[in-house]
Amino acid sequence: MHRCLISYFFFLLDRNVRNLIQAFSMAYQRKSHILNDLFPKELRISAYKRPLWVAAFGSYMVANIIGSVFSIGYLPIVILAPIGAMNLVFNTVAARLVLGDPLTQRSILGTMLIVTGALLVGFFGIINEPNHSLDDLILLYKRPTFIIYFGILESGLLLMMLITQYLDYRYGSLDLDEWPPSKRLLGIRSLGLVDLKTYIGMSYGILGGCVSSQSLLFAKSGVELIILTVVYKENQLQYALTWILLAMMVITAILQLFYLNKGLRLCDTVMLVPLSFCAFNVSTLFNGLVYYDQWDRLQWWQLVCVLVGVSLTVVGVVFLSWCVNPIASVAVVQEQEHDATETTRLLAKRQGVSCM
Repeated sequence: MHRCLISYFFFLLDRNVRNLIQAFSMAYQRKSHILNDLFPKELRISAYKRPLWVAAFGSYMVANIIGSVFSIGYLPIVILAPIGAMNLVFNTVAARLVLGDPLTQRSILGTMLIVTGALLVGFFGIINEPNHSLDDLILLYKRPTFIIYFGILESGLLLMMLITQYLDYRYGSLDLDEWPPSKRLLGIRSLGLVDLKTYIGMSYGILGGCVSSQSLLFAKSGVELIILTVVYKENQLQYALTWILLAMMVITAILQLFYLNKGLRLCDTVMLVPLSFCAFNVSTLFNGLVYYDQWDRLQWWQLVCVLVGVSLTVVGVVFLSWCVNPIASVAVVQEQEHDATETTRLLAKRQGVSCM
């Protein structure tokens, strides 16, 4: 009993430390993007050539991979939900320390609303499901309800991807001085480049959360098949569908990281992370409800709590968006960058010196 209690707290500490690393890693990725954007377009360099971004991204990957399977499998749902909410608190702290985001009464209220919403979504938006064989998964995939749902979901995500990519392309081809307030974009009066930039980043965050939930669905199916193969000696790797599921898991995981990085380039972490978190949890809930046909296991009041949690998260993000001043954040980042490592490398590129 004593040994189990020690192991329990070890996994709990491990999860919180990794959440802290993850929050600061995303903040430093955002900082690297801000520093890069200070230069004219022709002098900017790709993210993978910037040491600060590479170090932050590497830390983020390590924090998400090392120990994830063990802590998720060991800790109960009632503990995982508050830990997920704590990740949002760490995110706010990291944004304040690294990016200089203001800490006001409004930002504190927004953070409290987001944490409350995350707790509601985390507690009531998770339904456990037993393992399935490949035959079971095939039957689930062939159900007309899932085919219709998945078709509508993928069509909606594809449309959102195309619109977001188009707006991002238009934003990248425009200049603030060349875009007067009277100019229209897609038939809608422009909100200004700064606002549009933020909304595109938020859209990338939502896309990342939704794609991540699909990656989790593929991962759960793939892991179930691997468990049947390794533990129960029922070889599932001989079937092509097994490898297709594993391939889709990898593809969606990479796509999720791509959209997260695109969002960090355009949007502040205090808005991006909560929206991505909320989109992931809600999408995961409905994917499970439809794919595993769990509607009879979800009470109406649970769904109400999830919807209330989503609403609180969105309201909290709106509060934080009123507090964030992108110009002020840039100034703080410039003041904090004493070593000027990123700036030196960018200037080296301008002078024709290759970056390491």
